Amino acid sequence: MLKQRIITALLLLPAVFILLFAVELNFFTALIGIIVYLMALEWAKLSSFNNPFYEMFFALSISFINAGLWYFSDPLVVWPSISWPEYFQFELPLIILLNSLVFILLAISIVITYSKNNQWWQSTLIKALFGLALLPSFFVAFVSIRNIGYTSGDYTYGGSLLLFMFLMIWAADTGAYFTGKFLGKHQLAKVSPNKTWEGVLGGVFFSLMIGWFGVFALDLKINNFSLYCFVLLCLAIISVFGDLFESALKRSANIKDSGNLLPGHGGLLDRLDSTVTVAPFYFLTFSYFEWFNA
Repeated sequence: MLKQRIITALLLLPAVFILLFAVELNFFTALIGIIVYLMALEWAKLSSFNNPFYEMFFALSISFINAGLWYFSDPLVVWPSISWPEYFQFELPLIILLNSLVFILLAISIVITYSKNNQWWQSTLIKALFGLALLPSFFVAFVSIRNIGYTSGDYTYGGSLLLFMFLMIWAADTGAYFTGKFLGKHQLAKVSPNKTWEGVLGGVFFSLMIGWFGVFALDLKINNFSLYCFVLLCLAIISVFGDLFESALKRSANIKDSGNLLPGHGGLLDRLDSTVTVAPFYFLTFSYFEWFNA
């Protein structure tokens, strides 16, 4: 299993770097749209539709939402809004991002009060609504981050910011795993018995280290380091709960992995569960405080 995971990761790394740094914005958006469609198929399975037709209909609905956002909104290079962050203006991509924050908070509260018999996990409709809120926001957040610096001619800065986000998430996940394995004693949540508070603290520490390194590597315009550290702390916590929320969905559907698209890793949601919740918050906070150097 470990060998298979490593081989899959090594094969994916070049594709990820090409996606982040070597494709133009429209092509990047189209590829992210395809990825989100595949994630939506997995989300439909976790929502217990138990019917291939309904699962495809759900995934296509997500894709139509994303295509509609792309077609009816301002050009991609000014996503989520031409006015953001100077002032708020009703623009669909921005509304999608802000709406996702409500669902992220709901997801965290649901995980904290987790019980397999809870009504949240018995309703296919409720689980599908979370997908309808979070997956388009994932799409919007990725496009919005990727286009940062695009108008000024820097076509790689947005990709660097996405890689920075991934590194913070991976640091939180890896740090939590190893710290929890060697020091973990106190269970974090019922939904995932192997996760511990000690692991979370370890994950937060490693994520903060990556976040601190990113200030210098990306020349972020941080003028309030206390606030920056608080946002990084929130990102690490949201990352943990994003992972736990997907674990709860899998438990409610009685399945081990969201899919089998990535040998040794499971499905796309198994790899991107934390990213679904982190990406909107990451973009909105960093852009609102004008920390991006573009």
